Amino acid sequence: MLLCILELEPVGAQNQNMKAFNLHGQVFELNLIDSIERPVMGIPIEIYHGEELITSLSSGPKGKYSLNLVYYPKYTIKFGSAPYIPKVIEIDAKGFNRAAEFGMVNLDLDVSIFKDENFMGMDFMNYTPVAKAALSKSKGVIIWDENYSNQMNGRIRGVLEANGK
Repeated sequence: MLLCILELEPVGAQNQNMKAFNLHGQVFELNLIDSIERPVMGIPIEIYHGEELITSLSSGPKGKYSLNLVYYPKYTIKFGSAPYIPKVIEIDAKGFNRAAEFGMVNLDLDVSIFKDENFMGMDFMNYTPVAKAALSKSKGVIIWDENYSNQMNGRIRGVLEANGK
């Protein structure tokens, strides 16, 4: 499950020059046997710009997380570590300045992760984004690269099937 909603909220006149990028959402554990998801607390979330770790936090009660980000043109967000298989998401935020003209930019990103059961061939998920998105400069909304996501979902499905899941 990957859900992303961009909300533009007006800000007061005193904050017109202060542009913010807020990232919040929920982390779920996906049970591969029955596809049931449940919110999970304590999942590490790391935010990178290139190789630089910008910040990190953990999901809180009910899997929720929230943070304000300093603007960078590109973010890589890594959800999870052992005993879970990490999920990496890449966001091209070059359209941020245009979107921020309308107010505060909020990115709602819900993510499902699953436990590592020593799957052969799944190590690529430690560093390869499973999803890519970009902030549209003209529309001020997030646009997901669906072709890329479909290719990655197929790759993950293939590895799971090869491992008997």
